[in-house]
Amino acid sequence: MSLRFLYRTVPVHKRICSYYRCMHPILRNLTRDKNGHLYHYGCLQTAKDEQWRCLECNFTFDATEASFFEVENVRNDCNTELLRPQCPNCGNQYLKPFTKHHRFPDGALVPCAPGGF
Repeated sequence: MSLRFLYRTVPVHKRICSYYRCMHPILRNLTRDKNGHLYHYGCLQTAKDEQWRCLECNFTFDATEASFFEVENVRNDCNTELLRPQCPNCGNQYLKPFTKHHRFPDGALVPCAPGGF
């Protein structure tokens, strides 16, 4: 499906990437997720790959489904605000990054290392 009509219908000042690490205006590579939020194409793919598991209700979700809250971070006398994810199911803020696993032919479960093997 072509999204060229979004360039004409949505003004530039309203085309802001919804990925919490980006939040920049979208000039090209515009795409939309299943909820209708606008993203850069690369940001949407990254958001789908970034997953968390709630430690309270065991709900697994990605960055397109998460809700975020601001946390004040104080390091070296520098105040910054960070966005932290929270579970969209129960609202818990204690989450664990979800990693995919590989299975060996004998069925043993092995966590995927960052560099692979």
